[in-house]
Amino acid sequence: MGHNLTVEVLDSDGDPVCGTTVLVYVDGIMTGGLLNEEFTDDSGHAEFETGGDYEGWREIVIRVRGQRFGPFRIDGGAYTVQLE
Repeated sequence: MGHNLTVEVLDSDGDPVCGTTVLVYVDGIMTGGLLNEEFTDDSGHAEFETGGDYEGWREIVIRVRGQRFGPFRIDGGAYTVQLE
């Protein structure tokens, strides 16, 4: 079974950022790499779903507007990142 991931993007004032690109990278040599590219909705959320073969201990990195966040464990489910 895959993992459902939600990324909330906030600006430097803590307000939601809508319509921006969110990239999620999964750590790993053979099955790692870019998970997907999604855009945030009006509430600043982007939704991702992994394949079923990712173990919960695997790490992800989130990239938004050239900023890097993480690493986080893939089984965290919900992540909030705040832009500078």
